[in-house]
Amino acid sequence: MQKLPSPIPIVTVDMEAFSQLRTVDEQAAVVKRLQEVLRKSLQPLIGFADPEQILRHGTGDGYYLYLEGFSTPVAMRFALNLENFLRTDNAAHTGYPLRLRVGLTLGSVGLQGDQYLGAALTEAARLIDHPWIKTLLEDRQENPLVLVASKFFWDDWSTHGLRSHPELAYPEDRPWTRDELTVKFGEIMVAHIQVEKKYFEDRKQESPTLPRDEPSSIDLTPWLQGLLDRTRHIRIIGIGAGDGGGNAAHQYPIENLYTSLKSRNDRMTISGIGRELEEVSLAGLLPQHKRLFIEGDPGSGKTTFLHLAAAMLAKDLLGEVCPKGGSWRKEYLGMDDTRPAPKPLFLKLSDLAVFLTGDNALHGKDDRFRLLDLLRNTKGANRDPAWSSHWQSSLEAGEVLLLLDGLDEVSDAGVRERVFAIFRDAESHWPNCTMVVTSRPFAAEKLESMGFHRVVIDPFGAAETREFINRWSAALYNHPIEVEPFGEAGEKAGAMKKAILDRPAIRKLAANPVMLTCLCVVHWNRGQLPEGRSLVYKVVISWLLNSHEEIRKSHGYNNRFALEAFSAIAFAMMGGRKGNKRATFDLQETCEIVRPLVTRYFSDVGFSQVCDFISEWLRFEALHSNILLEKNKDQFGFWHLTFQEYLAAQELAWMRDDRDSGWWPVVADRLEDAQWRETIDLFPGVLLDGGGSNKVDDLLSRVQKKYSGRKLADAARMAGVMGRILEPIKVYQYRPQAEIQKRYQRVLDRAMDIFTLEGATKVPIKERLPAAEALGQGGDPRLAEDQWRKNFIKVPGTDIALGRYPVTVQEYQRFVEEGGYDNLDYWQEEHAWTFRQAGKWAEPADWPQQLDHPNRPVVGVSWCEASAYCLWLTRQKGVSIFLPDANDWEKAATPDQRDYPWGTKEPTEEHANYAGKIGSPSPVGLYPLGNGPYDHCDLAGNVGEWSRSPWTDGDWSDEDIKKFGPPKVVRGGSWLHPAGGLRAALRNGSVAGYRSVNLGFRLAAPASTVDP
Repeated sequence: MQKLPSPIPIVTVDMEAFSQLRTVDEQAAVVKRLQEVLRKSLQPLIGFADPEQILRHGTGDGYYLYLEGFSTPVAMRFALNLENFLRTDNAAHTGYPLRLRVGLTLGSVGLQGDQYLGAALTEAARLIDHPWIKTLLEDRQENPLVLVASKFFWDDWSTHGLRSHPELAYPEDRPWTRDELTVKFGEIMVAHIQVEKKYFEDRKQESPTLPRDEPSSIDLTPWLQGLLDRTRHIRIIGIGAGDGGGNAAHQYPIENLYTSLKSRNDRMTISGIGRELEEVSLAGLLPQHKRLFIEGDPGSGKTTFLHLAAAMLAKDLLGEVCPKGGSWRKEYLGMDDTRPAPKPLFLKLSDLAVFLTGDNALHGKDDRFRLLDLLRNTKGANRDPAWSSHWQSSLEAGEVLLLLDGLDEVSDAGVRERVFAIFRDAESHWPNCTMVVTSRPFAAEKLESMGFHRVVIDPFGAAETREFINRWSAALYNHPIEVEPFGEAGEKAGAMKKAILDRPAIRKLAANPVMLTCLCVVHWNRGQLPEGRSLVYKVVISWLLNSHEEIRKSHGYNNRFALEAFSAIAFAMMGGRKGNKRATFDLQETCEIVRPLVTRYFSDVGFSQVCDFISEWLRFEALHSNILLEKNKDQFGFWHLTFQEYLAAQELAWMRDDRDSGWWPVVADRLEDAQWRETIDLFPGVLLDGGGSNKVDDLLSRVQKKYSGRKLADAARMAGVMGRILEPIKVYQYRPQAEIQKRYQRVLDRAMDIFTLEGATKVPIKERLPAAEALGQGGDPRLAEDQWRKNFIKVPGTDIALGRYPVTVQEYQRFVEEGGYDNLDYWQEEHAWTFRQAGKWAEPADWPQQLDHPNRPVVGVSWCEASAYCLWLTRQKGVSIFLPDANDWEKAATPDQRDYPWGTKEPTEEHANYAGKIGSPSPVGLYPLGNGPYDHCDLAGNVGEWSRSPWTDGDWSDEDIKKFGPPKVVRGGSWLHPAGGLRAALRNGSVAGYRSVNLGFRLAAPASTVDP
């Protein structure tokens, strides 16, 4: 069937008393008059278009007008034109005036052969054939037509921007009456009729023989109350049970605990050049889209949002008073409450899958009526056919907000296709109905092709995390949600924020509402989060397992099997003993990995049944565990990469300590493998947790033996690897054996030579780079707090000392964690605070990723942020800290007009990080051959550096400056610039609000800072 672009306005015309004409000639004459009137009414609105492409003859005297490509105001103006031309025609034919019933609808239309099909056509026919519409035309002989509009048409026309256009305007003084008409099969249709309300109501009372539209006897109260009971609370398991291991659930009002979910809308930039992403709330999208597809991974809040929508609408319909005044839907969903509240119909499509395969399923076609069958089986539903008919008519009339949860959450592929067929049929037959569907990413293409507006749920940022914790604390202490937590609740909230937001690895987890809930439960129960990262992951996974233990048992599985299977899969995904790391795995691979565990824990599963058993278990965990998820069809992965990395470390720790086939050969081969970095960093903590200090001592001894060579590169690699192993387990109060510690210190001291000219000549950059990164992970001694004065170097001929290095991630991290972005006192430069608020800056761009590289220069910071950092540090140190003047910077780089900071020699890969050779910023000070004449590092390459000097050479308009801030000089090339961009005298510039992956800054201070 060919489907016309939808929805389109449809005008339906039917003539009074046409069947009373006795001869063909009489009928032909009247039809000719009608056709002429229709063409005259239409032509002024369609320009040079052919009316015959719009007019379609029905049966006898009936006509349809398909206004494809035109708006509802065009259809409404056509009706006014039609009335005027009818009056003119009837004045000339007083013996047989044309009298019409005209229906206006909006919807989808399909063409099968020469037959037009669609629910909107059926709706139009039922409206104009209704006895009351016929009666109104008969009663009012002075009116040549009676006009009736469907609810969907009316809603679109009454809010359409073209409604007031001079050529399309409809008289404002025309009376309209809204009524519910009972049509075929007892369905109720909402209609807007052009008639005085009092006249219409009086006429109804005067004519008892006509079918009176009695108020609906359908009582939805029991069903709405059942829906509200199911959706009005958020249940949290494990509060008060240690690490969240209990199954007791506490309930909190959903509107109190719900934290607004955000997405991104594509829009033009402020300047009108290019595109950018605008942050929008999901609730704000509800009134804007008839078809809304919410995409997100498990635990991202999709279902909670649908629960919120259902609960708020149910409260309004049940008459619950909103304590804030007004309506619940206006307050929490941003919906217009001057219109009747739509009926919320929330259905889980996984329940539909169960229903389709259950004993109670009605046998028949997989179409929209299956949803009504499912509805009849929900709590509070009425089995009376009239109850279903009421819902059907409400869905067709657009009086329902249809909330369909989990289009993808069906494990059986065949049943999944059936569910989608039902969904597709509902979407096409209920065009007036607002429909919201949730799914994981791999349903996106199909839904977008059906006209759904797609939104992807954003991860929680720092602001959402703070809001969630505030709501959490207020809910647990029964405090008002609107105010900042106070008293004990405030103390708890502050401790939670610090524990979660100040630790990069934990903060990454908190980007998901389910994981943030888990972290809050653990913190609440313990009074703190575990200090060691491996312990954090342990308690998080324990909570996730325990929170679904009951449903896991009901499906015949258990937590211990799940944990061991997850760990075995994670190790295999990391590449096992020799392979490469992967992010997904398929069913067949899992069958081979998990088969031994199934044999151990489920002896009743036969050999030939194992793969089917594992397939069902995988799909179960992907739907329920929040540990595993199905990323594409039959392709699985872990919810968060750190879960894979931690569980792989757990699998390693469970292995035998056999030097040939145990954990050491795997670890030895992966110590410097970037893809295994996190697993190696977590492994010592897992060892400590399971076996004590001796196992970690043994690990360190083997590392020292592995890197026992005398070369400086070996020393740097050993120091880096040892530092990485020791850093994360400091919180366990672990101390290595004395001999191991002494050997490490000697090696560390020697390893620092990679940052000297002599050492760099012995170790090429390709070896220095990973060693320096490893030192950064373990705590770069050059950046220790007590080194800050030593890292300023005087610049002769000026009154300043310039920082030896650009400001690093490690140094900038303190500014972020100590509230630098929230304190107006630090944002004193002109309009800096305004730019911070407009940009919603709470940290540098891509900050979580930068935190993995502490001794690299910080990037993704604007001039405004760099200036705020300077003022913050000034107050921390009691010394004036500022951005350098561009000329002073140049005197440090080229006091004698040399080409480059190191002299005149053309740059090589040993002088600087440039031309994308490395592909990212590098640890500071790694190119001593490229140091400036006073020993400043990275003056050329690595990152460009903001200065405080204004940039006057650029062509910046006043409007640009107003929007993006004043232009400032940028000095030094960057890791992206070609060799020519490294010249010391070269100046560039950018506006103060600009951020980039290759732009950082360096500090300056009074010369006296070096020798106070």
